[in-house]
Amino acid sequence: MKNPNPPPPRPSASGKPPTSMAAPPRKSRWGPPPPGAAGAAPAGDKAAPSTSARTSTPTHPADSRRHPPHPAPAPHAPRNPASPAVPLRPPPQAAETPPPPPYGFHNLDRRTMILADGTVRTYFALPPDYPFETAPLPPLPQHLLPRGGPDLWPPHQPPPPQMPMPMPMQMQPHEVKRKHPADQDEGFPRHHKQLRLDAPHHPQQPPPHASVDRHALRRAFLKYAKMLNESSVQKRRYLEGGRVSCSACGRDFADVHGLVMHAYNPLNTDSLIDHLGLHKAVCVLMGWDYTKVPENSKGYQSLPADLARASREDLIVWPPTVIIHNTATGRKKDGRLEGLANRDMDKKMAELGFSGGKSKSLYGKEGHLGLTLIKFANNSAGLKEAECLAEFLERKDHGRIGWSRVHATHSIDSDQNPLLVETDTRTGEKKRILYGYLAIASDLDELDSDSRKRAFLKSRRDFNLSD
Repeated sequence: MKNPNPPPPRPSASGKPPTSMAAPPRKSRWGPPPPGAAGAAPAGDKAAPSTSARTSTPTHPADSRRHPPHPAPAPHAPRNPASPAVPLRPPPQAAETPPPPPYGFHNLDRRTMILADGTVRTYFALPPDYPFETAPLPPLPQHLLPRGGPDLWPPHQPPPPQMPMPMPMQMQPHEVKRKHPADQDEGFPRHHKQLRLDAPHHPQQPPPHASVDRHALRRAFLKYAKMLNESSVQKRRYLEGGRVSCSACGRDFADVHGLVMHAYNPLNTDSLIDHLGLHKAVCVLMGWDYTKVPENSKGYQSLPADLARASREDLIVWPPTVIIHNTATGRKKDGRLEGLANRDMDKKMAELGFSGGKSKSLYGKEGHLGLTLIKFANNSAGLKEAECLAEFLERKDHGRIGWSRVHATHSIDSDQNPLLVETDTRTGEKKRILYGYLAIASDLDELDSDSRKRAFLKSRRDFNLSD
């Protein structure tokens, strides 16, 4: 290994110090000599080779072939002399050089602008009077070119005068319809849909319910209202919820809502009147609003209780009938119930001032049922007298509401109940307290079979004796 700090050279025999001793030491072997060094070459000449003592390194023959030694430059030679032996290359011909672009960076103007915050920005832009050359647009692909046909109009000519306008009015209905993409085109370009201002005006067709005969619909409603209220078992099935059937066509439904939806929009329009009458009868029985169109949200079922009660009480039994309760007087020795007979009940009604009706006591397997029907004349006078009797009992709190309260809390055949029996202060005789009300559609199941068969329903709103 070469010593990094060689000893200082000895003075020569001539007594002159070596050249390397006159110059200050250099930090790098390959750097330029410091200024003012002895033997320094001029600025235009190449530096002279160093005279410091070096150890020669033997060169291998193979290395000489791989890395040939560089020829030593002559003293006082210029730094980069031109070799006369190397010929100069001819300049390229002008034909091989591509033409310059229409504009480049040298055509741009340097511009500045001041922003809102006070800073200055620089940008480049073409001069305002730069002559632009319009370049032709590239041709459209073949698949985007319009397909021509024998009847295709020229692009700059109006339609033929013999073709009437507007064209959609003259086309057949099957040509106006939208076609499948796979169908072949006839050669006419498709246009966007436009509003036909001259199309014939067709008035909106009213729903089928609007053309229904109102008198026939009212008769159907009263008929089905009686059918739904005649049987207590059937009425309980509707009120408690369960599987019901359509009385108009016989189809079964899982619940009353499905029946109402079917009755309002029946599949068979021939029986539309019957189905609409059944729809109204079911809604009145359930206490729903029959004036609203039934839908899946069941919003028609939200009818206030007072309106639902008014809809039920509007349907009265015809001929006008007042139902009297608590007419049983006790039990016989054989255990059968006995009560006021028809003559006794007529006499009692005459005492109260209502002599226009006829009494009919109802009996069952165990005797008197404690129920008497007072039937009035089949006219407006009979209806007025029946209403007066019902109002008389209602003012004494012996009407429908009073009887419901007594029937729910006490026994009917109790002789000691003060709500059912009162004692005469003068004679000490016990008398039955009568409860009664005007019979409506929901009371049909309380009538006997003969009276139920002969009776029918009427509405107070559209009461008409001619029906």
